[in-house]
Amino acid sequence: MHLTAYVACAFPFNEEHLKQLEEEVEEKAKGWPEKVKHELHTGHELIRTKRKAYLKIGKGNAFEVIFISSDRDQSTFDEFYSEMPWLALPFGDGRKQLLSRKFKIQGIPAAVAIGPSGRTITKEARMHVTAYGADAFPFTEEHLKQLEEEIEEKAKGWPEKVKHELHTEHELIRTKRSVYGCDGCGETGYRWSFYCKHCDFDLHPKCSLKEDEDAGTEKGKEGRICDGDVCRRA
Repeated sequence: MHLTAYVACAFPFNEEHLKQLEEEVEEKAKGWPEKVKHELHTGHELIRTKRKAYLKIGKGNAFEVIFISSDRDQSTFDEFYSEMPWLALPFGDGRKQLLSRKFKIQGIPAAVAIGPSGRTITKEARMHVTAYGADAFPFTEEHLKQLEEEIEEKAKGWPEKVKHELHTEHELIRTKRSVYGCDGCGETGYRWSFYCKHCDFDLHPKCSLKEDEDAGTEKGKEGRICDGDVCRRA
């Protein structure tokens, strides 16, 4: 934990030294802004990623998304929802509490997939869209199992180690991970990562291998967005 927080500065790890480091960080934090926008991880990019999956699934399928806001005020809701192509409950709608209880929502963001009959297919739709993009549809157990098998087969062709411009200190090792945050595009990743254990640094396979699904071109150091396991320039 101390190495993650302070890297080499954590040495010699005694209580007095760590307390001093913490005080220095707290003092420095007073000068940081309360809010920032960054090219590698913004709400705009996250919505753009999900929009792509939404539009792709919607072609030829009876499919719709309904956004249920947890924003604190109407103006924040309006700003955030203005980027979304799907439907939404009005801000402050009382049905939000009912639906949260029904589906036992513990944290946000969350996404629940409901079938044509009204039956709940999965409460982990967000995870599946992040992992597989639009290919996650229709979210059934059988379909997701098939996708997982395809990813496992594809992973056999990936190199065991890679060097990447975003992390020049060490090689990144092909590692099976349950869940992680990609340090390249900022999105959540599942199952496979190119990982540096020393620095706790993760990259999606496609971020690591510099593959662009659409054009097959290499990417520079610009911000990236991901659709499932596919990452590309923002």
